[in-house]
Amino acid sequence: MKKFYLLLTLAVLGGAAAGAQEASYDHPIGLRYIGTIDDPDPQPVCSFTTRNPINEGAFLWAPAGSTVKYRDTSSGAPRSWMWETTGGELASPTSQDALITYKAPGTYDFPRLTVGYEGGNSVAAPAYKLKVGGVAELCHADTREWTQTYALGVNMYDQANGAERGSLGGTNSLGIIGVGNLYMLSVEEGFLDGVNVYFHHKPTRYKEGAKIGVRVWMANIGETDVQLASIPIEGDVIPFENFKGTEDGAWVPVSGGAVAQMKCSSPVDLFGKPFIFIDVYGWSNDPATEDLQMLMDVMPNVQMQPEHAQNLLAHNSFVRLEAEDDYLRPVSYFGGNYGSFMICPVVRGGETPLVSVAVTEADADSRIGCVVEGGSVRLTGADGGFSVFNLSGSLCISGEISGGSAEFDGSALAPGVYIVSTAAGQSAKFVKI
Repeated sequence: MKKFYLLLTLAVLGGAAAGAQEASYDHPIGLRYIGTIDDPDPQPVCSFTTRNPINEGAFLWAPAGSTVKYRDTSSGAPRSWMWETTGGELASPTSQDALITYKAPGTYDFPRLTVGYEGGNSVAAPAYKLKVGGVAELCHADTREWTQTYALGVNMYDQANGAERGSLGGTNSLGIIGVGNLYMLSVEEGFLDGVNVYFHHKPTRYKEGAKIGVRVWMANIGETDVQLASIPIEGDVIPFENFKGTEDGAWVPVSGGAVAQMKCSSPVDLFGKPFIFIDVYGWSNDPATEDLQMLMDVMPNVQMQPEHAQNLLAHNSFVRLEAEDDYLRPVSYFGGNYGSFMICPVVRGGETPLVSVAVTEADADSRIGCVVEGGSVRLTGADGGFSVFNLSGSLCISGEISGGSAEFDGSALAPGVYIVSTAAGQSAKFVKI
């Protein structure tokens, strides 16, 4: 009945081979499939992030002040454990599991674990990062390793009687009129600044004036449905012609992809909103005249027990049918497995102003230097290309570092916070006021 179309991209990530005596540990629990989480000590606080450069290479984000747990999974018969961290406060370096409190905003490497065995030591130091505070674009995909922990694609339905039936999360003839993502947020002090919705491509055929709607709701979770508040707390409509791709300076997660960007009219205070639901709707029911196709994670690294599958809180993405007011069924009912749509909120920790005072240097942890003087921005770092993105992921400026430095005119940039990212994965921030 259905087909998965995977989009190829490149991910450079590593992993150690299994062994009889080998140090290893799990990353902190992420807030997705939350009905399956059974380790409440401490309460999970991390959210998964996209590959957007604003996330600074991290695949998990946590609010400033969070305590997270790295759980030892070492094989064999360990005799000792020694944890080391370059950031955060480690509760006990010699405990089997590590509890680390990250009070200061920043982007931190995962800790190093040395496990002692009879006859020698084994070391685990995964090349992953955790972003704390600041601005992050969230998702439900575990973006560590392409085609292993996730893959982005489109869930297309087979033809019926020679006619296209469209996609799950896009133009279709099956009566699916809206889809949405349920997010549990751990932000006590923070804001929602916008939502980015990602697509397989810019629509190539559609009626004049075609548009989608994006809404943000407070959600109540019932035993049989996801009940939305009577009035959305934020929303907008986005014409198909306003979708952006890399050729327009926008960041997208796949080659040839597109994004519809909803920016909140004013930042949404997330205090007292542990659950938010973001829905997308408004496409046509005729795939012959419209080809809107939302991206989703079609290869989630999740195996769900039957008892969990019956729990709505164990699912991320939901569907609304014609004549229905709420989102009653997870996407697994419609051939979506346990996949999740790339409906991605852009959130900001309460310690991070939308527009702050001028920053004249990069953060101390950055590996590329950035100095702002008047309207000029000067970079120092390894030779190679650089890109400047705003907080919605749009490309604003690109250039080359040559001879260890580069300088560009930032006077035309709108006021706000910007991320400089290099081809080598280095980054820095600056603020235009």
